[in-house]
Amino acid sequence: MKRTSMLLVALSIAGLARAQAPSQSPARQAAPAGPAPTGLIVGNGNWFSPIVADLDKALAFYRDGLGFETMGAPGEATGTAPLMNMFGLPPEAKLRYQIARPPASRTGVEIVEVSGAGGKPLDRRLQDPGAFVLIVLVRDIDAALVKVKAVGAPVLTRGGMAMTVPGGAHPARMAVVKDPDGHFVELAQLDPLPETQAPASANVIGVRVRLIVDDVDKAMHLYRDALGMNMTLAPSFRDDSGVLAGLGMREGQYRAAMLQVPTTGLVFEPMDFKDIDRKTVHGRIQDPGSTRIQLQVRDVDAAIAALKQAGGTVQTTGGKSMDLPAGPNTIKVAVVRDPNDLFVVLIQAPPPNP
Repeated sequence: MKRTSMLLVALSIAGLARAQAPSQSPARQAAPAGPAPTGLIVGNGNWFSPIVADLDKALAFYRDGLGFETMGAPGEATGTAPLMNMFGLPPEAKLRYQIARPPASRTGVEIVEVSGAGGKPLDRRLQDPGAFVLIVLVRDIDAALVKVKAVGAPVLTRGGMAMTVPGGAHPARMAVVKDPDGHFVELAQLDPLPETQAPASANVIGVRVRLIVDDVDKAMHLYRDALGMNMTLAPSFRDDSGVLAGLGMREGQYRAAMLQVPTTGLVFEPMDFKDIDRKTVHGRIQDPGSTRIQLQVRDVDAAIAALKQAGGTVQTTGGKSMDLPAGPNTIKVAVVRDPNDLFVVLIQAPPPNP
């Protein structure tokens, strides 16, 4: 049971644990401030969890290409019934996983390789509902592109190089690439550069996430109204040719809302498109190309109800939340597929120890 507990904590709430634990590095001690919780969501753990076919190839992209940091060897979980039940996977499935973090971040990318569960690669385009984009803010986008190209990452941006796009009072530069399993990563160099706790030697200075949805209005109703994210930018359709070229598209319109996760300040952007071919590709959690995100909530069961009301389905075996050991405490967790095929790991943390 002790080993099972360690695996569950390591994989399911690693980001949450790291966010709450003190760090030896001064650069990691100042977390970005976010709005105070007013609804069900009270924070987040790891903000991007790609399901991959080969962990080693994925690590080469995120570690060697993007410059994220890893700690220790990858973990493995086999024959761990509670963990497989949480994922809704068959008992014979096997998991390998590793967390890669940008400098000055306590949470990061939780890369998960699933085998023995009949996974099949997904084929999504960036405009298709269910595509989940990791936005990586960098100091020097040209240097970032050199590194990701060196590990074989294809560039979707037209021309294969960074595009200059409108960015408020100053232009920004962006490029979109793909990891080995088809997950999208947008590199962005803003002007002026945002404040960061990252050391001067680091190119990566921040992250955001973007979910491509079928309908932004419905996504706002779920993530803002029902779950309690804070809106900082209202959506409206645009047809800026520079942005579309940066996304690898020639025509169409796009709109995006900008939400913030309470407490952590993670920016979460629901985006949709029109006047462009789109298709819905439904994936399972074991399929390379699927993605998870960890959200800490004050009430898992209430969050499940909100997601189901919006059209989501519970992935966890039994169709409801479950209790998992976490050191001296027990936590409630569940994995829910949202209406756009993002797998949301809901974590209800125990009260703090005296």
